Amino acid sequence: MKKQTLSFAIAILLALAPMAAMAQYDVETSVRADLVSKYMWRGLDKGGISLQPSAKVSWMGAYFKFFGNTGFEKEDPEELDLTLGYQFPFGLNVGITDYWETGITPYDLYFQYKKEETAHRLEANLGYSCKYFSLQGYTIFWGNDYKRSDHKQAYSTYIELTVPFSLGGLDWAVQGGFTPMESAAHQKVFDEKDENYGMWYYTYANGAACCHASLTASKELSFRKFSVPIYAVISANPYMKTAQLLAGVAFKFDNF
Repeated sequence: MKKQTLSFAIAILLALAPMAAMAQYDVETSVRADLVSKYMWRGLDKGGISLQPSAKVSWMGAYFKFFGNTGFEKEDPEELDLTLGYQFPFGLNVGITDYWETGITPYDLYFQYKKEETAHRLEANLGYSCKYFSLQGYTIFWGNDYKRSDHKQAYSTYIELTVPFSLGGLDWAVQGGFTPMESAAHQKVFDEKDENYGMWYYTYANGAACCHASLTASKELSFRKFSVPIYAVISANPYMKTAQLLAGVAFKFDNF
C-alpha cells in the first residue's frame, strides 16, 4: 500500500511539474471576432461580408492560434486555419499553418487528408518584425497546391513587407506582397455537364508578380475588459488589375 501511495504521489508531482513551470511565466490569451465588409486575403477577393472569429494562446514565445471565416452568402467559402509558431525575443518568427477551406476541391471534407483529395494546405512561415517594419515569407509545402501546367506541387510562395506609422491620431500600415514564381491554381466549373466551362483561379499568379498592395487606417478603442479595433483598407492587386475598399470592426478580449 505504501508503494502504491508513493507511486501515486510521484505521478501527481510529475503531472504538476509542467504546470508549476508555466506558472512562473504569464500565459497570454486573446479572443477576437471581426465583422468585415469584404474578405480580402493577400490581394485575393474571397467573399463578401464575413464573420471572422479567432483566438490565440502564447507562452514564452510559443503560440497557437486559430482563425475562421464564415460568409453570409451561400456561395462564400468556409475556412478554418490552425497555426503553431514561435516568436523569438529579437524579432524572428517561425510557424506552420494548416489551411482548410471549401471550394478548392470537390470533396470539401475536413477530415480528408489523402493528398490527391484533401482541401488542406500546409504552409511554412519565416519572418522578422521590429517597430519599423515586418518582412514575412510563406511557402505551401503540402496539400492541395498544384500547378495548372503539369499538376505538380507548386510550392506557392508569398513574400510581404509591412511598414507601420502613425498619422493624425490613427495607426496606419502600408503593405506590399509578391510571388516569385507560378503558384497553384484550381478551376471553378460553372456547368456540371461541361468541365471546361469555368475559370482558373491562381493562389497568387501564374508567374513572378506583385499581387498585393494596400493601405490600412485603424483605431483601437479601449475599454475596461475589451477593445474595439476599427479599420478601413484600400487594397489593390496589380497582377489581376483590381482594387477593393473594405471596412471592419472587431471585438477583442485579452487575458480575460
